[in-house]
Amino acid sequence: MLTYVPETEREQPPLPPGQRPWMLLLLCLVWLLPGLIGHDPWKPAELETAAVIKHYVEGQHWALPWWGDNPYLLYGPLYYWSACLFAWPLSHLGMAVHDAARLATGAWMALAMWGLGLAGRELYGRRQGRVAVMALIGSIGLIIWGHHLAPQVIVLAGFSWQLYALAWALRQPVQGGLLLGLSWLMLLLGASWGEFLLSFVTAVALLGFRPWRRAWYLATLLTALVTSVPLGLMWVGDLYHTNPEAFRIWLDYYAFGAFGGLASWQPFHSFGFYFSIVLWFAWPVLPLGVWGIWSNRSQLAQPKLTLPIVVLVLNSVWLSLAGDLIGESALLLVLPTLSLLTTSGIDRLQRGAAAALNWFGIMTFGVGTFLLWCAWIVLTTGTPATWARTLAEASPSWHPHVVWGGVLFTLAISITWCWVLLRKRPLGRLAITNWACGVTLLWGALMGLWQPWLDASKSYRTVVESLQVAVNKQPAGCIDGSLVSDSMAASVDYFSHLALQRRDVTNCRLQLVAGDPPPGSMVLWDGARPGERHEHFYLLDKTRSVATR
Repeated sequence: MLTYVPETEREQPPLPPGQRPWMLLLLCLVWLLPGLIGHDPWKPAELETAAVIKHYVEGQHWALPWWGDNPYLLYGPLYYWSACLFAWPLSHLGMAVHDAARLATGAWMALAMWGLGLAGRELYGRRQGRVAVMALIGSIGLIIWGHHLAPQVIVLAGFSWQLYALAWALRQPVQGGLLLGLSWLMLLLGASWGEFLLSFVTAVALLGFRPWRRAWYLATLLTALVTSVPLGLMWVGDLYHTNPEAFRIWLDYYAFGAFGGLASWQPFHSFGFYFSIVLWFAWPVLPLGVWGIWSNRSQLAQPKLTLPIVVLVLNSVWLSLAGDLIGESALLLVLPTLSLLTTSGIDRLQRGAAAALNWFGIMTFGVGTFLLWCAWIVLTTGTPATWARTLAEASPSWHPHVVWGGVLFTLAISITWCWVLLRKRPLGRLAITNWACGVTLLWGALMGLWQPWLDASKSYRTVVESLQVAVNKQPAGCIDGSLVSDSMAASVDYFSHLALQRRDVTNCRLQLVAGDPPPGSMVLWDGARPGERHEHFYLLDKTRSVATR
């Protein structure tokens, strides 16, 4: 039976045969690597992030995230700074900026796993942190965002370390306060004041529960505030002095994240968004976390349940009340707490439920990977011809070729997955282990076999290169990009040096539009991603029309 025990009572005998910590590290590494490099920025939001990082690499002021002719202030600059630590040196060695920068996502994900593993160990004892980590990487919603060029991964890391800090503060108040302050600093510099205030309110709310209702916990909170707030305000202060207009935009519209800013407070998004999306985003840790609460309901007053439940409730309230700026990536902050609750109940999972989850995972990911292999063989060999032609037409820019590195990687993880299925362990842990390995297998196979095919259909590179050729034939000047999406505008900014403007466009003779151009417009160029049926772009001359041609 799992109970919360002090550190002094947690000494256990050496790991029994079959319990190999390096295997967890290998699983995390195999989960992290596929998809980090080897493809252009994709939707959603990778293009905007890549454009910001490009400007930083080229010398943009450290306090002002920027792309095109606009500040980009949805998130603090911490992710962009960390991405530049990879992008600046590696780009000088020939690596693409977006590939090098995406390694920062891998680093922040590894940091999040580490923090969550420590929290699981602190709350539930040795060898329990690994269960929390496997539950996290098995979460469906994390697959994309854990490999994406996006600042949202800092929210995951910040809340993972917050959980460890609040648990560790029960034994080491000052050290826990320092760690809590560092997690708050991540949120202040990498997310928004909204996430920071949520974390702060959570820490204060714990004063209402006996384990934290102690004078020393006030020292924890004070240490955290002193550690985080002054350093966090340094960025805001420098932003104000560097560009007061950008500071006002941030304060009025983005300072509180999904709630907007002082001039555009936006509570209450579309009804039911959070509760409808969390069902798949947090699968399977949501039902397993609920089971963890129910199976340990007689121990609700213990820190191992009090802490994750309080955090989960406040996070859910925050997400439920957030405004229309909320997106699915905001749900990353609930995954660490649900992963911890999964840990609390995994060894009490009823045999039938564990077996069902185990076989559902094996069949889903096994069949999915098998189909990926079959489709790849059809596409590569051209047999049957009808199926191969259908797959080729879905990504017209893809040129038939075999990336042997990806094939060998997929073959290796497929064989390893079959070996993992033969290992024996308690049924609850068997289910969560096989699920995490299945998610890793399917994602690895998708990236190993299909990444070139996907990149050929999702990249805007060819569109921008074609646009660049057309613009080079025109007299020098700016381009009005006020009528195209952020993704296309950021693509132009990232893949070219064209002067695309979205604010002061009065003096721009050329205009880039999406969709059908107005009747009589002078069209100088048109283009779209190969195979794209809904998004077509046109370059117009605003000073001329077909009638005056």
